[in-house]
Amino acid sequence: MNGAQLLAVVEVPRDDRVRCQANGCNHPVFRRIHVVRQDSVVQVCGSACFKKLFAGLPVASATPRYTTTEGRHLTDEERQLLIENTERLIQQFEAELQEERIRMAASDAARSVPPPVKSALAPPAPAVPSPAARQAAELQAKQNVRSKYQVDPELPGWHALVLMEIERLLRQNAGS
Repeated sequence: MNGAQLLAVVEVPRDDRVRCQANGCNHPVFRRIHVVRQDSVVQVCGSACFKKLFAGLPVASATPRYTTTEGRHLTDEERQLLIENTERLIQQFEAELQEERIRMAASDAARSVPPPVKSALAPPAPAVPSPAARQAAELQAKQNVRSKYQVDPELPGWHALVLMEIERLLRQNAGS
């Protein structure tokens, strides 16, 4: 039991309660539903069963990976996934977490770019990269994103970061 991981704490409407999956329980639960992965099995437990099962273990006081300790109110679709395919719901939470990390990284990158220096002279018109140069920059940008963030840049949510990297590479190559 020491390999247990608290993935989420969620809540559903009282009228749409779900069943606690703790061994021998099966009570309806709607508030502070704990989603736990233990021995590669994802299980949904009410708060009382969670406390009983994991008392004294680190997971009992752990912060959930995908939600706050206060819990997340599930939409009707998410509630249905919780019942029918809890693993798929956790995959959805993971995708949301990755998208948030991308947004944060892009936001950090945008803040780190110094503001342009104003000049009395008009800057020269930027050179338009050839399609071959743009394609080469795109391939390199995807490799950079894959290497730096350990993700597949082809997956949804990573496109903006790849575009930023393409532009950076094109500017870098134009300055060379």
